[in-house]
Amino acid sequence: MPIVQLRFGQRVFAPSMIPTVVFVVVFAALLSLGNWQMQRAGEKQALVDDKQARQAAAPLDLNAEQVDENLDRFRPAVVVGHYVPDQQWLLDNRLYRGQAGYHVFSLLQLDDGQQVLVNRGWVSVGSTREFLPDLPLPSGEVMLRGHLDRPESVGLVMGEPPLQSIERRVLVQSLDVAALGQARNLQLHPLTLVLEEGGTGGLQYDWAPVETISPEKHVGYAVQWFALAVALVIIYLGVNTRRLSS
Repeated sequence: MPIVQLRFGQRVFAPSMIPTVVFVVVFAALLSLGNWQMQRAGEKQALVDDKQARQAAAPLDLNAEQVDENLDRFRPAVVVGHYVPDQQWLLDNRLYRGQAGYHVFSLLQLDDGQQVLVNRGWVSVGSTREFLPDLPLPSGEVMLRGHLDRPESVGLVMGEPPLQSIERRVLVQSLDVAALGQARNLQLHPLTLVLEEGGTGGLQYDWAPVETISPEKHVGYAVQWFALAVALVIIYLGVNTRRLSS
């Protein structure tokens, strides 16, 4: 039985209860999803603007200033120190132009006793995984420039990485800076320094700030939800409108 009847010339709109309830619930859900995506787009745009501002900021002097893990990510930085040749960490499953390899992390010793973990770049696995590549380091004092970042995530990791290992070269599936500092009793800055292209001790430069879903994609998703809501209204009106008999 119709809950209302509205006549428009030779047509009458007479929806029944159950289809109307379903319409209202689904329509409200579609609008809610669209609004949520628009909100996410605003949040992502704020993150993009913040990241661009950090990348354009003045370089942070790691010899004189403290690093904020959240506020200083992506910010340029400069540091003077000595590479420590005793140990290096190779982050596995890093692809460069379709070729398998590692991101190489080396320690830089500062005069104040602290250390910076330096991402020197990418190196190929080579002909076999049985042997890790030889990774010589320059000696003496060096000045390094780059950007601050966290080691990239490699997704699901089975087992704990051997952070307590004292081998010269340690292969890891993930690299947590704080956990490494605790395991090896190191006073590490909370972010790694991604060495600039051509920097002293650098390998193949392979850094791009990790991107999440862009604001434009969220807007696109919102448009899709709103379009579905409009389509639902059209269907609801069409199904519940009939022509009067002559």
